[in-house]
Amino acid sequence: MIDAHLPPSDLGRLRDEVLCQRPEAALPSRLSDYWLQLISRDLGVVLEDDDDEPEGPAAAPLALILHILSSKATHSRFAISVPELQRYLADYRIEVALELLRRRTPLDIDPATLDTIFTNRDVTVGELSQLRPA
Repeated sequence: MIDAHLPPSDLGRLRDEVLCQRPEAALPSRLSDYWLQLISRDLGVVLEDDDDEPEGPAAAPLALILHILSSKATHSRFAISVPELQRYLADYRIEVALELLRRRTPLDIDPATLDTIFTNRDVTVGELSQLRPA
């Protein structure tokens, strides 16, 4: 879902609204609709573009992923290989898509938690809930 009418992700605003909070705030289920749409767009650009310059659109998703990973790290510093980072980007994109489905359809999808995100978790879809407005 690459949406051209959305503004570029503002890292200062992301810092103020999400990154200054506990890592749980970076979970897709905790993001506002505004950030969920922007991050979905950014991940689409990063993961679908063959260009070797993903710095711009990658910055906000990477910041959110690193914020979440900071809660899982046993030390204040940690290393991530490029293949791991690519997997985290792809996994986060899936979680963002699942959250968009959860908000926009009657599907009752269990959102990721800090314990389950990036773990190749099983996704549980429960009974159809009432349709939530988009």
